[in-house]
Amino acid sequence: MGFAGKAAVAAIASVLLAFGAAAVATPAQPLRIANVTVVDVKTGALLPHRDVDIREGRIAAVLPAASTAAGHARIVQGRGKYLIPGLWDCHVHLSWTTDSALPLLVALGVTDVRDVGSSFSQIEAWRARIAAGDQVGPRIMRVGPILNGKEFNQYQFVPGSAEAARGAVRLLKWLGVDEIKVHRRIPREWYFAVLDEAKKQGLKVVGHIPVDVAPAEASESGQYMIEHTETLFEGTFAAGLSDLQLPGAIRAWLATNQPEALFATFVRNGTWVDPTLSGYLEVADLYDPRTPPDPRYRFVAQSERKLFRDQLSAHPFSAEQVRALHEHMNLLVDVTRRMHQAGVRLVTGTDAAGARLVGFSLQAELVDLVRAGLTPLQSLQAATLNPAIAFGRAADLGSVEPGKLADLVLLDANPVAHIENTQKIAAVVAAGRLYDRPAIKRLMMLSEQLAAKN
Repeated sequence: MGFAGKAAVAAIASVLLAFGAAAVATPAQPLRIANVTVVDVKTGALLPHRDVDIREGRIAAVLPAASTAAGHARIVQGRGKYLIPGLWDCHVHLSWTTDSALPLLVALGVTDVRDVGSSFSQIEAWRARIAAGDQVGPRIMRVGPILNGKEFNQYQFVPGSAEAARGAVRLLKWLGVDEIKVHRRIPREWYFAVLDEAKKQGLKVVGHIPVDVAPAEASESGQYMIEHTETLFEGTFAAGLSDLQLPGAIRAWLATNQPEALFATFVRNGTWVDPTLSGYLEVADLYDPRTPPDPRYRFVAQSERKLFRDQLSAHPFSAEQVRALHEHMNLLVDVTRRMHQAGVRLVTGTDAAGARLVGFSLQAELVDLVRAGLTPLQSLQAATLNPAIAFGRAADLGSVEPGKLADLVLLDANPVAHIENTQKIAAVVAAGRLYDRPAIKRLMMLSEQLAAKN
């Protein structure tokens, strides 16, 4: 290792040592967030002057302020601040973001993620280190490897036949995955075999809608969650259309009664949707040379940034392609608005991977959902309560109540008034560990250091 490499390692080590030395409470250390306003995400009610006691990684009590002694708990002053549950990003690919994303997610209030396609062994290793307190990061649901009809990357698996697809589901069940994910190129026969076998194994199927399956058919057949609003317009809808023609076709579709019929089917079948608006809107900006530089990309792994720059240099978009891409992605906001108006249940996800932002994109998704017609409370529910319900974790997560796991975000302003206030973070509690402002700053420094070397 050369001098520069040793210097980088030393810098990262110094950050780790400094981080471990201050501003972090172990799960065994009791905490009290004193005189805070608790946001009831179920109703939108604001509960002022509450003491929230945390012991052994869980919320022990939510009581009127100063009604009991704090004992040996560390006191976090909550006066003038708002406490919400930790945020979920329900669609990430952590092997593509690299481990630089793990501390950044926590620093930005994202305490729970669902990884929908990464290296299974890598995700398991990170989960173990995070659970042991040896690595800072969110709780990770693991979904994958992705079942597809063609391998487009190393995190996709091609079973080879419908019967082999059933075997893949059984193997993934044995490995302990939380859900089964399918992608758009999985053949129709394999897809229905996956749905049937997953049902037998007690697993839910999520993902893209296959190219030769209609969206209503996927819902009627039992696909539990649809990833990306975009997938409604892949496959059967887009057959015979060019990328330049697709926006006009979506606009014409929105002018018919077909959206209402489709979304009524989703509601009837309990089909969840993870729109991932921010990820798609970000892609349009990344391909647009007029987009000004964003300093937050220093938190993205440098290898992924370089790969994207090389790909864009080799295959630049024309001005017409960029215009159509922006139009297409903005139409997805309108489609999501129609889903919401129809009562389709939504969760927040970003498709964070590669050269795209992580953590910041979840905050952008909250804003984009409000742009799509959700109230700030409904957007906040999509990032807290809804994922807990969708993934069967409502007994542990999703609200600030006694008995729940202590994944919390302390805000300087009311998120129910303005959803952008979720970005005004005073402190984060992840798995009972406190990260105050100095600790959050150190987490971001660590993320930036890791991104520079990854």
